[in-house]
Amino acid sequence: MLGAARIGIADFLVLLVLLTPPQQILPKPQVASAEGKPAPEFTLQDQHGKTFRLASMRGKRVLLIFYRGYW
Repeated sequence: MLGAARIGIADFLVLLVLLTPPQQILPKPQVASAEGKPAPEFTLQDQHGKTFRLASMRGKRVLLIFYRGYW
């Protein structure tokens, strides 16, 4: 290991801090809380092209997940 650079723990920590990406600042939510409020009515097409209306699920428990990405 002749000629190899030796790195101390302090040098390693400085390097680690410099290589760490900055923290992402997230925007504040537009709505303080939607708990207990009904979801707005909407209509979408499912993966088979059939029309889905949220109103058809009235009275049932529904979990809405909006995926941001490519199918």
